[in-house]
Amino acid sequence: MSERFDGRVAIVTGAASGMGRAIALHFARAGALVLAADVNTAGGEETVAIITSGGGTATFHQTDVANAESVASMVERAVSTYGRLDCAVNAAAIEGETVALADLEDDLFDRIQSVNVRSIYLSMKHEIRAMLATGNGGAIVNFASTNSVRPQPHQSAYTASKFAVLGLTKSAAIDYAPLGIRINAICPGAIDTPMLRNAMERRNRDEADVIKRLSLVNRFGTVDEIAKAALWLCSDESTFTVGHALAVDGGYLAR
Repeated sequence: MSERFDGRVAIVTGAASGMGRAIALHFARAGALVLAADVNTAGGEETVAIITSGGGTATFHQTDVANAESVASMVERAVSTYGRLDCAVNAAAIEGETVALADLEDDLFDRIQSVNVRSIYLSMKHEIRAMLATGNGGAIVNFASTNSVRPQPHQSAYTASKFAVLGLTKSAAIDYAPLGIRINAICPGAIDTPMLRNAMERRNRDEADVIKRLSLVNRFGTVDEIAKAALWLCSDESTFTVGHALAVDGGYLAR
């Protein structure tokens, strides 16, 4: 992608590792001023150090994306530091189920909904307000999942949360597209991240079997491939793309 983000301000949640970190790095390399947010302070600060050591501009803000005050503070920090907000990628998420619905603990269900759904609501709420305040529009990308379309076994709470992300994305897109704010979602497939590796270990899944089931291209996706998709959705090269769920999944949903 040839798009540059010079002078634009971008928030990335879940920026301490995996896909969130890759997105923050790609934004910075494209010239954006990045607010990297995560509950994990050590990982978030490491992301910022990588960016600044490469000549980019970034600030870390410790954020609990399920907490309203914390999310409001995150957006306020971006605006107070850089003067505006142009782009936001809400990538923070968790999973953790290994059982069917009837055996799921209530606390785990609630925790997954808080981090995966409430966070999207809170983040968009404050990001949209900041974008409207400047009057220049903006672009928001929320992280859904291929589970938003095709559920996996023993992932009832996670699947419910990712269906909800698409609902929030499409509803908000309808409300704010006329005001110049484009809102879309990415549905990652089997992307090689610590979260995927941990999930495979918990379920005692073989890598070759997972790839065979979830990818048509005989490999896991990379975090860089997700980052490029996120930046495209935030760029001026996708200005007619609104309320869309972009699958980046190695062809999994094409089956």
